[in-house]
Amino acid sequence: MYFRATLRKSECGAVSAQEVNGMSLGVRVAETSEIRQSADILMKASISWQPNNGTHNKSSLENFVSHLRKFMCKPRDSKITGNFSCRLCPQNWSLHENKCYWVSKERRTWHKGKEDCTAKLSHMVVIQNQEEVAFIQSITDGAQLLWIGLEATFPEKKWTWIDGSPLDDKLFQDLGPVETNCCGRLNGDQLISEVCSTIAAWICETKALLI
Repeated sequence: MYFRATLRKSECGAVSAQEVNGMSLGVRVAETSEIRQSADILMKASISWQPNNGTHNKSSLENFVSHLRKFMCKPRDSKITGNFSCRLCPQNWSLHENKCYWVSKERRTWHKGKEDCTAKLSHMVVIQNQEEVAFIQSITDGAQLLWIGLEATFPEKKWTWIDGSPLDDKLFQDLGPVETNCCGRLNGDQLISEVCSTIAAWICETKALLI
């Protein structure tokens, strides 16, 4: 199955003047802001923690993880007991499989959106399968034009995701000739080639934290 893709040749190649949470058994979403804030703290702590920080820090982090599991990791079947693991996302992010997604409310250029994702310790979304496209549609009502982590690279003249992987022509149809100053936008299930300095909302992704 292909998702539609279109190329706007008149816009690409020219600079625009416009400034322009889950485990297999399930997970219970905590409603209290305190628990959500704790999850944010844990996400940051897991990134900054290093093994040589000492056994005390490691023990404290493990205790904190165990505490969070009691509140956030619950099986769908209430008859099942035990200490279960689950995946967590930062506050206001949406969990799908092993990734967390955040959709902006602002509109910026592709490069500004990329910078914002980096500041959030994440990166622009890299779409890997049809299920991911469907999920993004579900959290954006399928109507919002979104910058994604796809750009035209030179001198290779290829469409490349920001993680270095090529655009899968089995997932999206060919966008056509690669032009300078072009980036990828998602409009529902349609992939659009657009001048990078156009303003639009954007979507970030980061790996969900397994606790």
